[in-house]
Amino acid sequence: MGMTQKPADQEPNHQKPKSIRFVLVIAGLLFVILAALVFMISENQARQSNTGFPSFDQSEFTLIDQDGVTRTNSDFAGKPIALFLGFTYCPDVCPTTLLALAGAVDDLVEQGIDASVIQTIFISVDHERDTPAQLKSYLSLFDVEATGLTGDEQAVSDAIRAFGGYAKKIETGDGNFVYDHSAAVYLYRSDGTFKGTIVFNEPAEFIVEKLRTLL
Repeated sequence: MGMTQKPADQEPNHQKPKSIRFVLVIAGLLFVILAALVFMISENQARQSNTGFPSFDQSEFTLIDQDGVTRTNSDFAGKPIALFLGFTYCPDVCPTTLLALAGAVDDLVEQGIDASVIQTIFISVDHERDTPAQLKSYLSLFDVEATGLTGDEQAVSDAIRAFGGYAKKIETGDGNFVYDHSAAVYLYRSDGTFKGTIVFNEPAEFIVEKLRTLL
């Protein structure tokens, strides 16, 4: 008797694992390329927005740090800067931003890059509650070297204006209040020129690369 031949659809398909691996490799490459394109577009937009943006030494302020010491913009000259506006009672944007910056610095250190020269500056928009002591207590909760700055209403208002920022007090109806404020991190090179921004919830790998460009 002759042997019965198996239907073609019952033959073992040894090509499927290879095909799946090929698809996964292609998908991975496409993701990397897409991420690179998005980063390039983001950087290009940041460079275009830099036109006419004042350098750090032109953005004058006089505020008090978390140790009660009077600080001006000249105190931070000569080293790269990552600066943002916020307040210690902020429920989401501010702690998320601090954690993101801390994580990016840690990633750079793991890559053998000394990111300790980057000065993280946190300017409070809440002159009523954010005393130097409150700032010091708040910043101690995060694994990042940061300078917290506060002051009276006029000094804080002048600082916000100097950096082209925005802050608006919002009453919550229960006797408390929050602030709607600029959420971007402003980046400055060592010579004080404006480099660009980190937007809120930007991918971690983008933040790492942007900080790397300051070094």
